[in-house]
Amino acid sequence: MSDNPVRESANESDHALQQGRAVTTPSFDTLFDLLADRRRRYALYALVGAEEGLTDLSALVDEVAMQEARNEERKLTDSLCADIADELREEHLPKIAEADIVDYDDRSETVRYWRQPTLEEYLEHTHFKEFADA
Repeated sequence: MSDNPVRESANESDHALQQGRAVTTPSFDTLFDLLADRRRRYALYALVGAEEGLTDLSALVDEVAMQEARNEERKLTDSLCADIADELREEHLPKIAEADIVDYDDRSETVRYWRQPTLEEYLEHTHFKEFADA
């Protein structure tokens, strides 16, 4: 243990993630940007619900496709799932990772969500509004 608690605290706060939980809150601009895209919201809904915040791209694609089919009355097709996978891999997961909300390993296609209470508050509200009739 360090003799200087201020220094230790400063070093700990240098990390965006601590004990499986985000220690920094993204700005409102970042949060609203993340929530602005429907597929990204669907991915975030699935990540919040993932056991221990850990999932793989395939399971995430399935969750997003099911939510799209449910909310937009679309048919689940291989083509739809391929489009979702490409979009998550190339656009959405890197953007969420850039905000320090997930770690995304593109080689193993695994995603770890770091609990973010402020984001979860907004996600709860948007989920209620999007799926109120479901």
